[in-house]
Parts: sequence; structure tokens; C-alpha cells
Amino acid sequence: MKLRILGCSGGISGSLRTTSMLLDEDVLIDAGTGVGDLSFNEMVKIDHVFVEIAVGKPDSGYAYEGPIEDLPRNISPAIIIAGLPGAMIKNISLENMEVKHPGGGNPSYAKILLEALDSVPEKPAAYPEFSMFNELPAWGIYIRHAQDVELSNVTLLCGKKDYRTAVVLDDVQHSHFISMDIREPGNKKSFYQYHSLGNIFK
Repeated sequence: MKLRILGCSGGISGSLRTTSMLLDEDVLIDAGTGVGDLSFNEMVKIDHVFVEIAVGKPDSGYAYEGPIEDLPRNISPAIIIAGLPGAMIKNISLENMEVKHPGGGNPSYAKILLEALDSVPEKPAAYPEFSMFNELPAWGIYIRHAQDVELSNVTLLCGKKDYRTAVVLDDVQHSHFISMDIREPGNKKSFYQYHSLGNIFK
């Protein structure tokens, strides 16, 4: 067994990285920056990923910080896969992942109803980063304008009760969701589909 420390700091600054470790060559334990220090050949060998989403801004107070989101707002979904109308994202595969999300979404901030998914902006000219859409209706996974996506053996853990749905699919076609393990406080439906077809859940 070989453990490689990719980062061990509380934030990102210069050569510092948030906590992330590579176990042998195929298990990544990541707090946000692990893949940034791996070569392409090293990244393709990874087949187990463990990720924990921070409650606050993990690089707050450091000399170099990432983008500041509009506040107050809810913590973004752990995974966002978003194409554009007429430019679908295709053939994405994620497997053997465990993602911990703090949850606790507050609907009084800027609740996006599942019946109002068309109100989520497209923003084709914006720089593609996680907060570009502002509020989203999912806490775990949000996928839009995509086809032939495959998620296999993915575990989503939500720490606190959240009004949002775990997985929201908007214009997602012919995709597979296999052995998904979704755990959250409360009892509500884990998946919601809109303008989507041919998707398989098993």
C-alpha cells in the first residue's frame, strides 16, 4: 500500500492544496483539489473517489481564493453536468464514488421549484464553474442537456435534511443509473426527471 499526500492545508494558496490523498494508484480521497496535481495518465487510473463538500468556503481568508458566490445561498450540488441546447454532453461515466454533502438547504434563500426548471439560466458565454447557475434544485447531482451518461456504484450522503431533491435530470437521454445509494434525512423521492427519456434506473 502506498499513500501519496497531494495536499494537507486548510485552503489553496501558491503551492498549498486542500487535504487530498492518493492511495496506491486508484483511490482518490479528495477535498477539492486532488486531480489538479495529477497527470492525465495518473487520473485515468483512478477508479475510487471519496469527496466531502465543505459547509463554508474552504479557502476563506487565504491570499488567493476561488470565486465568491452570491450570498446568502444554498450549497451547490456535489456534481453538475450541464451541456447546452443543441450541444449535449455525451458519454460521461462516473463510478465507484462516495460524496458527502452537508445538506441543510434553506428554501427561503432562492428556491427553484421542480416545476420551474426552465427558469435555470443557460449562460452559454459564462465561464463554466460550479456556481454559475446560482440556485439549483438538487443537492446531490444536477444533469442537464446530456445523453449516454452512466453513473455506477455512486453513494450520495446528505448530512442534514434538505428541501432539494437528491438527483435532478433535465433533458437527459438514454442514460444509466446503476447501484445508486442515496442516504438523506427524511423520506422523499430521490430522482426527478424533466423532458428526459430512455433513462434506466436499477
